[in-house]
Amino acid sequence: MESVQEILPINLPPKRSPQHWFKVLGLFFLVLFLIFGAVSGAAAGYLKFYQDKIYPGIYAGHYQLGAMTRADLNNFIETTNNRLSREGLNLDVTVGGKKTVVRVNTISNDANAAELVKLDSYALWQNAYSLGRSGRWPVRLFGPVYYRIANTNLNVPVKVDWPNLLNALKDNLDDMVDKPRNANVSINSFSPLNYQIVPEQSGLEFEYEKIIDQIQTNLSQLYLGNIVVNAKQFEPAIKLAQVEKASANLNAVVGYGDLGFNYVDPQTKVRHDWPLTLAQYGNWLEVVMDDNQQPIFILNQEKVKIYLESLRPLVDRVAQDAKFAVDESGKVKEFQASQTGLALNTDKTYADLDSAFKERNYHPAQVTKTVALTVDVAEPVVKMSNSNDLGIEDVIGVGYSTFHDSHSNRIKNIAHAVARLNGVLIKPDEEFSAIHYAGPFTAENGYLPEAIIKGTEIKNEIGGGMCQIGTTLFRMAMNSGMDITQRQNHSLVVGYYSDPVNGNPGTDAALYEPILDLKFKNDTGHYLLLQTDIDFKKQQLTFTLWGKPDGRSGFYTHPLVKKWIPSGDPQEIKTDKLKPGEVKCQNAFRGAVARFTYTRLTSDGEKIDRVFDSYYRPLPKICMVGVDPAVCKEGTVCNTPQTVSLETVESLVPIASTTH
Repeated sequence: MESVQEILPINLPPKRSPQHWFKVLGLFFLVLFLIFGAVSGAAAGYLKFYQDKIYPGIYAGHYQLGAMTRADLNNFIETTNNRLSREGLNLDVTVGGKKTVVRVNTISNDANAAELVKLDSYALWQNAYSLGRSGRWPVRLFGPVYYRIANTNLNVPVKVDWPNLLNALKDNLDDMVDKPRNANVSINSFSPLNYQIVPEQSGLEFEYEKIIDQIQTNLSQLYLGNIVVNAKQFEPAIKLAQVEKASANLNAVVGYGDLGFNYVDPQTKVRHDWPLTLAQYGNWLEVVMDDNQQPIFILNQEKVKIYLESLRPLVDRVAQDAKFAVDESGKVKEFQASQTGLALNTDKTYADLDSAFKERNYHPAQVTKTVALTVDVAEPVVKMSNSNDLGIEDVIGVGYSTFHDSHSNRIKNIAHAVARLNGVLIKPDEEFSAIHYAGPFTAENGYLPEAIIKGTEIKNEIGGGMCQIGTTLFRMAMNSGMDITQRQNHSLVVGYYSDPVNGNPGTDAALYEPILDLKFKNDTGHYLLLQTDIDFKKQQLTFTLWGKPDGRSGFYTHPLVKKWIPSGDPQEIKTDKLKPGEVKCQNAFRGAVARFTYTRLTSDGEKIDRVFDSYYRPLPKICMVGVDPAVCKEGTVCNTPQTVSLETVESLVPIASTTH
């Protein structure tokens, strides 16, 4: 009989339901979320603590910059600059085995007492503060912790007045050695070309460019110790025979004529040209051997760089961060546009010039006549779009006008209005009013009396000069593609408001409270910011409208005068408001009928043309003559009331005042 064995069940894990796995995954992600949240929260707190400071772990040389504010860093660097100015540069100079310590003063000996070399605290702040604050969000979130652990060493940007520092070094070192040289040509005259060949000479020399490079390297790491300088034996590479061979080609090389540099300002788009005549670059010529070991003429690098350094102030621009702060009244109290930094790259520019000039040795049909300056770009850390939450990102348009030869009170009134308008925020769909924001034009509001013409009467009135404001705003609004909702030209042709290109009247706008206003509509859908600037030296107003570019643009034609109207015969008005015999005269104004076209290109691509016609009445020369009040009482008509025009116009020139 078979026995039946009992089969024991196997202990398998129970089958899990789908809901169970969802719970496990949910718990897993919850733990991850909590960990990430804790880390993110800690990181966010860390970022907030250092929001106005450099992150720890960032060094310059052996000096920790972490936790420094802008002011802290500036004080630290300027303390170093002050020490550099006091102590100068100490050079350990060795000539023929003999060592000498030479002190080079870093302050120029001229009246300006300029610094020949200094540390750039602002550029260092830009570099140090940007670390951990640029790139994608994970870098910005966790980068600061990385810098604290890994540490980063920055070079301090060094500003060098290259030509004057070179001269200072030569003044201190040249007399310590004989002056060696390669053979070269020395040009006596250029028309006709006359030159002589100077033979080579051996001796000791200092490599000044390397010395300046070493100075910059040491200072960039905040090392102020002595700089080792050795005089080097110079064996001429170019001999007399080679220069003689090259000189057979000199007439052809210089026969190509002038050359020069050009530069297009990236902000204004204006091109600048600096031509170099033969008389200038002829003294820069030197002979070198080309790749085929043939002697050719080039331009001496040191002399070209000295010239390029003279252009640096016209090109260089410091990068600056955007600043944007709004006060309780809703006006921008602190505003600074972000600005891209520019720095002339003399090495690359010289290399381009050198390549262009070498062509002349090989007799091409055409040669390069002008070389573009190479400029290095440094972006700001904080750009305009990151400095505010109003959507203000860039310039929409700019307006200009000049107020040459204005009276003192007129300038003061203009400056007062400029200050009131600066920082005005224009809301979406708001109709901007010049009178609303600049006015009221009263003494209580800070405005002064100024001579104006009202009808045919010369008088002082509070707020004279406001039409300069209206005109500048009008031009700015048109260049910004805004919808002009109110504008009235002046009653007379006034030189202050002439078109800057052809000098004709037409693009002016009168302000006279409360009747005449300059208004435009903000139809951009975003806030606009009005930035105003007055340049007293150039006597120029510059009004800039900032906002969010939406593809719109605006421009206007230069006004044309269809008809000039003679001023008419002079007039004399007797008055008992002047002393007997006193005369005040106003120059004559000829009238005009002018026209120009304003074109708007909307964000939708629609083109809208609007013609502005302006009529300017003629006005004869008017003289107010003072008489005895008794004369008026005896029957002579004095101060006859005139038809008063609502259009107010300031006089072209100061009112002449004489006594007979």
